[in-house]
Amino acid sequence: MKFTLFRRDKNNQLHISTRTIEQVMARMTATAKQAAYEVYPNVEMRRDSAGTPVPRELNGVVVLTFGNLPETRRRDQVKETAMTLPTTLAAFNGADGESVVVLVRYQVGSQDFSLADTLADSAYEDAVVMYSRVTGADVRREEPSARMHFTLPHDAQPLCHAEAIPLDRNVNGEETLRIIKLLNTRYLFRFNTLMGFTECCSKRSVSQEWKPVDDRMINSLTIEARLSGLDAWDKDIRRYVMSDMVKAFNPIQDFLERAEQAWDGHTDHIGRLARTVPCQVPQWEGWFRKWLLYMVAQWLGMTRQYGNSVVPLLISEQGNNKSTFCRRLLPECLQWGYNDNLLITEKKATLQAMSQFLLINLDEFNQIPATIQEGFLKNVIQLARVKIKRPYGKHVEDFPRLASFIATTNEHSVLADPSGNRRFIGIELTGSIDLSRPIDYEGLYGQAVNLLKRGEQYWFGESEVRDIMAHNRQFQILSPAEQWFNECFDIATDESDGEWLTCAAIFNRLKRYAGSGFKGSLNHFGRVLNNMRGLSQRRSNIGKRYLVRSK
Repeated sequence: MKFTLFRRDKNNQLHISTRTIEQVMARMTATAKQAAYEVYPNVEMRRDSAGTPVPRELNGVVVLTFGNLPETRRRDQVKETAMTLPTTLAAFNGADGESVVVLVRYQVGSQDFSLADTLADSAYEDAVVMYSRVTGADVRREEPSARMHFTLPHDAQPLCHAEAIPLDRNVNGEETLRIIKLLNTRYLFRFNTLMGFTECCSKRSVSQEWKPVDDRMINSLTIEARLSGLDAWDKDIRRYVMSDMVKAFNPIQDFLERAEQAWDGHTDHIGRLARTVPCQVPQWEGWFRKWLLYMVAQWLGMTRQYGNSVVPLLISEQGNNKSTFCRRLLPECLQWGYNDNLLITEKKATLQAMSQFLLINLDEFNQIPATIQEGFLKNVIQLARVKIKRPYGKHVEDFPRLASFIATTNEHSVLADPSGNRRFIGIELTGSIDLSRPIDYEGLYGQAVNLLKRGEQYWFGESEVRDIMAHNRQFQILSPAEQWFNECFDIATDESDGEWLTCAAIFNRLKRYAGSGFKGSLNHFGRVLNNMRGLSQRRSNIGKRYLVRSK
């Protein structure tokens, strides 16, 4: 058995050498000042014809590092205790001066380098449990692999047992292959890249239902393997199903690729679906087409700077199939991506939902407070990416936004943003939405994908935004500030019939008139005046003025 030592000289030239365990121990005791070596105990390497280091032989050695040991006495105790185990090859001080490195032998069983990481991983997990228990010290967890290494330290008294017995592993490389073969004979596995977990489907099941491989499923697979005569444990099953040996699967990409080929090239499935919504809005069909294209563009990752920032808002009394229409927008294979019970007031949950779901229905939109409409909701609707910390995660991560929004309400006046409510498309129904005709989902989304690839515009232009804002005025909530304004002023159309007043002057008159009943800030009131329909305004040296007539 020989270890591989890497060293770079002052010219950054890489030098590779191999040494026995005795030679490595001797070098540790030689001097405290020596060149920096990285030691790879598990693999003996050589250079190929191109000078690249390649493995020649697996030694069967894992590296355990016990950290947070600043006291010399405690480090010596850990070293001596580790050496009582027959599987310990060596124990010595770590290069940082506050740790102990223990080299543990394990059974290789095969020189198949494709299994090297799997074998090292399995042995590492067993060694961590065993040595933590015996030494009473904590292992500094690392990602186990065949190329685990340590920095050559100085230790005047390293401990070594060159004849260490390999760790008794019941599940060696051949057994691992048998476990994998059994699983793949009976199940299909795929790693759902959107949901972030592995799914499996029994080949014996008629329904071919895909289920998450959670703890319950891991236990079931383990029992099934053991009943088949294999010495498998849950961690052996978990290592496979959580590895990159399971193929990646993107459900959206899979569906859209099939749909793209299904469209006949001329049937307007999008328009047909839009026309099932009865209304007296001539632009609805075009607006719905653009919104749906934007939703699909977002799934395809085409939206870089802004997300789908427009929300169709279906308005009618109850019983007109609004919620059912929203749910039916997604095919059965993507129904996992539909959410209609999100509390938009919970900001963290909303951001997380935007990265995990495909369509969020803001059901009973009228219950969303005006402050949320004008603030948080208005902001998140336009995001192209979201930054969140996953459950049990340690860091904030950046995810592409997937979800688009749609909304329903039973009330007519629901829009609270005084700047014009450009983010919504209010559609008042004149009857029930027609659900009698089944939706050709592959045709619908195939049309959308093809139109996007042909370059059809999926975002709303300036003129369309102005039309939407003008259309939405009928659904706007008249704020208290506007109501107080109407109590005291009329909008003047002629200078001879009115006077030019600043926002502050109008604001102060309303406060004197209403007293404590008039609430709100001057800035907010300025936004109200700026967006008040028909109110003339002009700039002056003391700020913007508005043409009003006192009552």
